[in-house]
Amino acid sequence: MFEKLQELPLLIGLSINELMEILENVKFEFNKYQEGTTIVNQGDRCDKIVYVLKGDLCVDRRGEDTLFTEYVNDSPFLLEPENLWGMKQKYTHTYSFNTEGNTCSIDKKQLNYLISNYEIVKTNLLSMVCNKLQTANQTLQLPVSNNLEVRVIRYFSNNMLTKTGRKSIRIKMNALADAVDGTRLNISKILNKWQEMNLANLSRGMIEIPDFAAVLALDKKL
Repeated sequence: MFEKLQELPLLIGLSINELMEILENVKFEFNKYQEGTTIVNQGDRCDKIVYVLKGDLCVDRRGEDTLFTEYVNDSPFLLEPENLWGMKQKYTHTYSFNTEGNTCSIDKKQLNYLISNYEIVKTNLLSMVCNKLQTANQTLQLPVSNNLEVRVIRYFSNNMLTKTGRKSIRIKMNALADAVDGTRLNISKILNKWQEMNLANLSRGMIEIPDFAAVLALDKKL
């Protein structure tokens, strides 16, 4: 358990004595999951901090007429710490395991104890949340491009948690065209171009992107 705690970015910088003290006073819940098990659902109350320590994730975000799916194998992976406080304290995504996996969670009451008694923990948590906020602000400050293909790329990027790896997007062409202020025909031409470049695989209502980093690289070239 001590070795696992040392892996958590939330606890980076603490001394061995501080970690031992935390182990005596804070309850860490370690769970093991089978493949296909859901950790939390979109819309569930966010009342604990959850670290994925091991395992590959499937991350879904469902909209009114869209479904964005990401495949994440970057651990330890922290689930939405920015939603522990604020106006909407709910998860915005559904997280499930594609493989067997392990998590470590700390409920909000225990987390408040850590923040109150360990300045480093508070600083680490604030740093995580601030990084997410600054990344979001940078995205908002990007000018609206006159290039439709760039707008499609940025629309997809704005709806992703991570910018690399495999992605699946379920969306109708008309809905995508409306979202990026384009026409269905021009959207179809862009996606077919990506398919010819082996950047995407298309089926009815579904866009499969093997490596989103390759699609993002187009933004810099256009």
